[in-house]
Amino acid sequence: MRKWITVIKQTSAYLAALIFALTVFSVAACQPNSQGYSSNPEAIAFNEQGMDRYNEGAFDKAILSFDRALEKDPSNPAVHFNKGLALDAMKRFDQAIASYDQAIQLDPNFADAWNYRGVSYFNKSQYDKALENIDKAIAINGNNATYWENKGVLYGAQEKFKEAVPCYAKAASLDSGNADLLDRLTYAQMKSQMYEDVLKSTDKSISVKSTNAFPWGYKAKALHELRRYEEAIVAFDRALALDPNNPAIWYSKGLTLETLKRTAEATKCYDKARALGYQF
Repeated sequence: MRKWITVIKQTSAYLAALIFALTVFSVAACQPNSQGYSSNPEAIAFNEQGMDRYNEGAFDKAILSFDRALEKDPSNPAVHFNKGLALDAMKRFDQAIASYDQAIQLDPNFADAWNYRGVSYFNKSQYDKALENIDKAIAINGNNATYWENKGVLYGAQEKFKEAVPCYAKAASLDSGNADLLDRLTYAQMKSQMYEDVLKSTDKSISVKSTNAFPWGYKAKALHELRRYEEAIVAFDRALALDPNNPAIWYSKGLTLETLKRTAEATKCYDKARALGYQF
């Protein structure tokens, strides 16, 4: 009997290479005016210029603009934070942490700064410090789905999937329309052998994004583990209808058919997987 191989799409969004996303929205959310940090028009102008450059991907130029803003108003925590994001984007994590330090010193309740300082520590593989910072962000604002998702990612990177599950579940409750987040939850549940919960999560994911093949793959694998083999075949077929050139799904369907002793059909699935470049 061949061994199971994970059906899930193997990208950094799901495995040990998981990375926290530094989004454009995170920069734009911290404009000085909106948070009441500065009334200095030159500082505001340079900060906005830095955000524009950040959004264009010109991170080095963005840092120059943020530095100019800080020359005009060094007590502005939002600009220190924005500079940290730009440094993070350039993988200058120690310098990013120093910028977040300044933002937090100036505003201890700056939840995003705590969160993204945790991101920097995560990228340095300093997981204890990352968790400490993300937990602080959650303590300040426990209704932010990104913070809970990041905590789940942190646990997942350490293969602590049972600890990741409630974090992703909380994030999903706060952002119920996020199919990628539901996929992360499902993956953690799969790794924790929580197969009944996988079925619930995949049903939610399918309802959010019906054209996504991967929840059907998860669902099929969970049904197989629950020995509901005929239902698993149906789920594999739904996945293949959406992604017919996915060799892992063909291979996994073959495993279920082989379990049912439908050897000829299983062989066809294995041949298809091999033709698509799957090595086993």
